[in-house]
Amino acid sequence: MKKALLKSVPLLLISVLGITLNSFSQTLKSPPEDKALVYFVRSNGTGALINFKFFDGEKYLGKFNGMKYFIYECEPGEHVFWAASENRSFVEAELQSGKTYVIDVRPTPGAMKSAVKLIPVTADNAKAMKHINKLISKKEPIDLDAKDFSNEAEDLDFFIQNGLKKYMNDRSKEKSITQLKPEHAHN
Repeated sequence: MKKALLKSVPLLLISVLGITLNSFSQTLKSPPEDKALVYFVRSNGTGALINFKFFDGEKYLGKFNGMKYFIYECEPGEHVFWAASENRSFVEAELQSGKTYVIDVRPTPGAMKSAVKLIPVTADNAKAMKHINKLISKKEPIDLDAKDFSNEAEDLDFFIQNGLKKYMNDRSKEKSITQLKPEHAHN
């Protein structure tokens, strides 16, 4: 009897693990077939009071602080996503329609300032996805579309042009720019 029970334990563990992993992968939404979704997730509490501003090229998406996330629905194709704090972090993205992508927004505090780093997360990155899925399962996304950033966006024109100038400068100097590729999709 004990031998039969011991033989069934590994099968039970594999089944539970499969169900757990499956439930994590189901927390991300799927976009309409003609759109792409990008999750911008701050799953780390470091620098929780510091706002980061988010952009898609010249388009200001909004800002938020703390352990939160937002979902950005956009056209498929090429995008330059970036976030700003005391620095700028860029991601060149090639998005496919009907696909969902995840970008981890990591605060990296320094001695006198706080910086931000955008890091694409692939579906097979179990460690990162565990933290991200935990946050997503506990909190609703913040609705940046519902917030009125129009006054702030007008004031950011110089800031946006300066940020994109830095991006172009980094590219011309062949600095490494993080890539978000179609194969990074979660569905």
